[in-house]
Amino acid sequence: MPKHLGFQTMSKLSFRLFFAILLISSVCMMMHEVHGQEMCHGRIPGDGSCDAGTCSSQCGQSFPGSQGSCVQTFINRFTCQCTWPCS
Repeated sequence: MPKHLGFQTMSKLSFRLFFAILLISSVCMMMHEVHGQEMCHGRIPGDGSCDAGTCSSQCGQSFPGSQGSCVQTFINRFTCQCTWPCS
């Protein structure tokens, strides 16, 4: 086996090893930076029917900075659920 073939093989191995270590360390550093923002929820009692516009305005009055959406609780029964970022 000629000497120059051994050098090329070692060169490729070193190159691959360097990038594997770089990739693993990048992923590890990014794991510490990723944090999901916790969301708080509140429900506005109702009669089982929900209107999206009314729900949004009621959520804005009851929980400032919140968004309202109608969610199904039982078959054909809906309630207004408010969601906002916890602080």
